[in-house]
Amino acid sequence: MKRSFFKIYGWLVIRPIRWFFWKMICNTALCVVPKREWGQWRLPNIHWWLLYKTIFKFFEWLNYDAWRPFCDWTGGWRQSYPLPARVIHTIGKTTAGYAIIGGQCYHCGSEEGDPVTLSVDDTGEYFELLETWKESTMDGIDYRFRGITTCPKCGFKEEYEDGSL
Repeated sequence: MKRSFFKIYGWLVIRPIRWFFWKMICNTALCVVPKREWGQWRLPNIHWWLLYKTIFKFFEWLNYDAWRPFCDWTGGWRQSYPLPARVIHTIGKTTAGYAIIGGQCYHCGSEEGDPVTLSVDDTGEYFELLETWKESTMDGIDYRFRGITTCPKCGFKEEYEDGSL
């Protein structure tokens, strides 16, 4: 029952938010007239650029700074994390925060479903290793892997790839 709720919640709420904020972060540079760039046409994006400059910046502020005045900072570090601060910070992390750094399940927005953290799972319950290989780079050898992560909260399966460099 709990997993089905998070699957529905992911499709109705989180995925549209992910798409919306992804489109804004991809259109940070203003393009007023169509132009050919890297072999493809780039269309005008005034509406996405305006949304980036207004909506995205607001939610970025929610993620980084808006929640901090609600906390007690005696001694130089956070002593308390009250409910208003947690709500504001969660809204910021789920919207602009995910578009900037990730750290959550793509589908349900749970921090338990972060593919980076799940890829370290040695039990095989939440990460299935598909392949490993080496690549030569200018900095040395990059040991890479690819696998499928499964979110413990909603069961969403996502392909994840990373390396040592």
